[in-house]
Amino acid sequence: MHSSEKSSNFVPDLRNTMFTFLSIILSVLLQSNPVALYEEGKTLREEGKPVEAMQVFIQAVQSGTDDEMLLGRVYSNMANMCRQANDHETAFDVYSVSALHFQKAGDSLSYAYALNNMAWEQAAMVHKDSALLLIDYAVHCYPLPPLTDKIMETRAAACFFAKEYDSVLYYTSPLNASDYQLMLRAQAHSFLHTDDSAAYYARLLLPRTTNLFYLDDLYYILTHNDLSADKETLRSLSSQRADVQKAIKERHGELTKAVEILKQGWTPEEHFSPWMIILFIALGTGILVWGAFIANRQRLLRTEEKQFKQTRQLDLSQNIRLLRETKDLRNELAWDDFTAFCAQSDKRLNAITTKLQAFGLNEQDVRICVLVLIGLSHKETAEILNCSPKSIGKLKDLTAKKLGVSGGQLQEKLLKTAIL
Repeated sequence: MHSSEKSSNFVPDLRNTMFTFLSIILSVLLQSNPVALYEEGKTLREEGKPVEAMQVFIQAVQSGTDDEMLLGRVYSNMANMCRQANDHETAFDVYSVSALHFQKAGDSLSYAYALNNMAWEQAAMVHKDSALLLIDYAVHCYPLPPLTDKIMETRAAACFFAKEYDSVLYYTSPLNASDYQLMLRAQAHSFLHTDDSAAYYARLLLPRTTNLFYLDDLYYILTHNDLSADKETLRSLSSQRADVQKAIKERHGELTKAVEILKQGWTPEEHFSPWMIILFIALGTGILVWGAFIANRQRLLRTEEKQFKQTRQLDLSQNIRLLRETKDLRNELAWDDFTAFCAQSDKRLNAITTKLQAFGLNEQDVRICVLVLIGLSHKETAEILNCSPKSIGKLKDLTAKKLGVSGGQLQEKLLKTAIL
């Protein structure tokens, strides 16, 4: 009997031992796998366990991984928890480390997002000028959607924290607005004492958000700015706000503990110092100024070129008119002497014969082209060249073909050639 009891107890003991052993192995493997640690940290964050999530993220950082993208994401999550704990200075430092890792990874979009997050933290600390400079640098690094929407939100936030509420409304749009934009608009209208608008945006956002911090502000706005609400509704809103504030207080306590763990268990070896920020901003500003200079220079060159062409076109039109009105056109252009003909034509028609001969046209082709450019009819051209009008049409088509156009397009082609 004693032997059987011992045997029956042995099986559960063996199972427990095996389970413990497997758990230890799994734990060791997990601790050495930074990707698994990152995913576990994200899961813990989503489950509302910031302390455990921070501990796991720190393990991922200390795992020795050289995956720059992964490290950038880990630091972004850590910084986000610092932001939620209202420790904006620490959040800024940690976001700066994530930016460095994204930069090393060569991911310009993630790098620009990190810069935008840094700008938001500067805005929250009421450093509007620094925030706007970082925003400009982020736009320089990645001036395309989807970053541009976030950039507008951060500009609006910088204005909000600086108490420039009219500017908040300027930088946020009620059309296809994000939850954060609606929140900013509701708060801005509340501070501007436009109660109807504040209540409108609060009611619009309330059913579509579960963010505790948004809900706290929304209940406050509806309690104080919704003039159409009855007493029962106001009492209900006040009660709901009390519950939300209690949940926020508990969550804030956990987030504060997580940030303290971060500060005690991890010291960034590298981050954006103020001098580095100034350097990057100066570099970005220099590039923007140089780009503006080049763009302005090109614009001036295009304007000068356009004016030059307009002047040449005006001169050409005037000379064509004068030639058409010349009574003795044959003597004016010296038709029999081709050299004299070319010299006179080039003088009056912007070096047209020199340009035409560069196309490989023969003497007859050049004569035809000059007369077509002047705008003489087939009959007038035939009289000058002593041939029939029908042959002029054929010669004109053959010459146009050599210039790559049809007979009807020949005069337009010649005008462009003379102007250029």
